[in-house]
Amino acid sequence: MQVVHEIQELRAILRRAGRDGGLGLVPTMGALHEGHLSLLRRARKENRLVAASIFVNPLQFGENEDFAAYPRHEEQDLAMLESVGCDLVLVGQQQDLYPEGFATEIRIDAPFVHELEGAQRPGHFNGVATVVSKLFLLFSPTRAYFGLKDLQQLALVQQLVRDLGFDLEIVPCEVVREADGLALSSRNRFLNAELRAKAPRLQQSLQAARALAQSKGCEREELEALVRERLEPDFEVEYVDVRSVPGFLPVAAPVDHGRIVVTARLGGVRLLDNLELGEASS
Repeated sequence: MQVVHEIQELRAILRRAGRDGGLGLVPTMGALHEGHLSLLRRARKENRLVAASIFVNPLQFGENEDFAAYPRHEEQDLAMLESVGCDLVLVGQQQDLYPEGFATEIRIDAPFVHELEGAQRPGHFNGVATVVSKLFLLFSPTRAYFGLKDLQQLALVQQLVRDLGFDLEIVPCEVVREADGLALSSRNRFLNAELRAKAPRLQQSLQAARALAQSKGCEREELEALVRERLEPDFEVEYVDVRSVPGFLPVAAPVDHGRIVVTARLGGVRLLDNLELGEASS
């Protein structure tokens, strides 16, 4: 596995390697877990070359979000990437990706971008779109792999690729969970034992909502009320909604398809999850 820290070195390696047989890219901010590794394994099956990036992107952190506190475990991350057959890793440097005088921002104005996560974290998706665009330009991948756990981010990246005409395939990958149902996340390490024991209720609330939707089809508000009832007051619920896949559009009643999404804080730790309700009827 080749590890590079500079863009020019990355470009030289990619020129020599070529892209025959496919180049699969998994962008990450490090603090890797089994969810990330599942993306790498999928990429390994579908491409001759597999690449990853590790870069804690400052542009996607807001004023009240602690960029400095984001976990960084480069040595451990690199060992994990090598264990699943990654060929090439860019450990991004801020001064290299955003050199002095950098003044460009990619902003997507689709309505869904300003809702839910976009409303809770203003400017966050501009930072995501900007760094993802840079990575796509640097790697020119055949395919890029993103998890369904960050469903709104996935929709943003799909919109970005369509709008700017990037010549690659976005491959959505299913949520990876612990044995008790908690979706894997770099944030889970901030949960103490007491909070960790409560955390699976997030997914359990979504399962209850799915059972209700599949039993009769219902209003979105009914599902939101059910999820909130299952979570509060231990969880501080930020939002609950049902969105289409693809497109991340609101699902009209009767709600019996799409994915139900929830974001809630547990002891100050922000957790995201979503679950498929069913497929839209044709």
